[in-house]
Amino acid sequence: MSSGFSILKNTLALAVPNVLNPIVSFALILVISRYMGVEGLGAYSLVLSYFGLFATLASLGLADLVVREAARKPHETHSLFANALAFGSISSAISLFGMNVLVMLMGYERDLVIASFVCSLALIVSTAVSYLEAIFRSEEKSEYVAFCFLFENAIRVAVSVLLLIAGYGITMLFVAVLASRVLGFFALFSFYLKLFGKPIWHFNRDTWRLLYRQSATFASIAIFSTIHLSIDQILLSKLQSIESVGIYSAADRLLSICKTLPVSFASALLPFFTRSFAHGSDELLRLITRSLGYILVLVLPLTVGTFILSGNFIHIIFGEKFVRAGPVLQVHILSLIPFSMVFVLAQVLIATDNQAVDLTINIVAAVMNFVLNLILIPYLAEIGAVLATLLTIIVFNSLQNLYIRKRLFHIPFGDVYMRPLIAAGIMGCVTYALKDFNVFLNVGVSAIVYAAAAILLRAIAVEDLKSITSVFSAGKAE
Repeated sequence: MSSGFSILKNTLALAVPNVLNPIVSFALILVISRYMGVEGLGAYSLVLSYFGLFATLASLGLADLVVREAARKPHETHSLFANALAFGSISSAISLFGMNVLVMLMGYERDLVIASFVCSLALIVSTAVSYLEAIFRSEEKSEYVAFCFLFENAIRVAVSVLLLIAGYGITMLFVAVLASRVLGFFALFSFYLKLFGKPIWHFNRDTWRLLYRQSATFASIAIFSTIHLSIDQILLSKLQSIESVGIYSAADRLLSICKTLPVSFASALLPFFTRSFAHGSDELLRLITRSLGYILVLVLPLTVGTFILSGNFIHIIFGEKFVRAGPVLQVHILSLIPFSMVFVLAQVLIATDNQAVDLTINIVAAVMNFVLNLILIPYLAEIGAVLATLLTIIVFNSLQNLYIRKRLFHIPFGDVYMRPLIAAGIMGCVTYALKDFNVFLNVGVSAIVYAAAAILLRAIAVEDLKSITSVFSAGKAE
């Protein structure tokens, strides 16, 4: 099986549920916005922001290390997983305590504090799930992770919607989050046992030494990355209001859907980058260049289309109460392009043992984003938060490019960008011309125009189309 075929297979396995998950979650978001209003959505999103921050701390960011080491030493997979799980349990317990202390110190209302406590109980399980996912990624079995995440999310959304309709509040929503996370863990662990056998439950000094030695770097990367991507909602809640968090969250939910494809693709790349680097930098450069081309073919039309139709999307999905989210989404979607590049290049730095550089860049980004949010949010509210994110991610991407060009190799970004950018520009003209027509018709026509332009301009190579077709053909054969 070629690396291109495997990457596409893993990408689709991750992308399908990652696209479906936020779409399924929209049912819950819509019900929350209808039953609890802008402030209710803001409170729900705020608790999830705290959870995301401390879930990163709980796992110590070691999932990528587990992927890398399992790809290098597949015969040590069982021992690696079992010892990582034990190692992560300690950090998870500390994170659980820290999350609750911080939320109480922030002085939120009682219901939000209780909801946060319930949500924090899922931290230990989430750490276990992240390490399980890492093993499946390293073994190129991402479709099993995909199924389990979709199963977990469907259960969570269905139960949460029923609870809201029955009149329950935010605390019970996070009871559903906790219960579905536990179910998701057992589902994924059952697949682990079926495919790989029982993990080796004994202490391995070398593995603990590796985890301990690398935990500071990987945890710091993950923590600072999470801070610069999620601190805006926390600062909005204190510098503006919970309602501002709700407006921001509406736009951010749509951006999150657009992020699923590039994130899924980049997540599938790490084991391939690791193996390619073992054969030399030239092979790795070829794979990176091709991968970035894929990414841009995906994200450029999403960015252009959403920028033009942002107000339409917000109105259709969230209604008049969230009309302020239209301009927020218009600015926020611009960060999709540099974010996608950042995610791929971060995998490059990890695969080439340059995680210390990745950490340094993440620290710079976290500090920059925090300062920009403090400056911009008091004056521009939600627009200030998304501007801070956009400026930070552009600087982040520039620093990555600078280091890789200086220390590793020169990536031909001009060649990578040009054709998909022209195709997206052609599509954008059509999208804008049809702006006042039915939005679904507009999206359909624009997608066809973009696909045709991309093929004619050879933004999508014929061999890439054959690879995509092969993935679907293989799926049918299986």
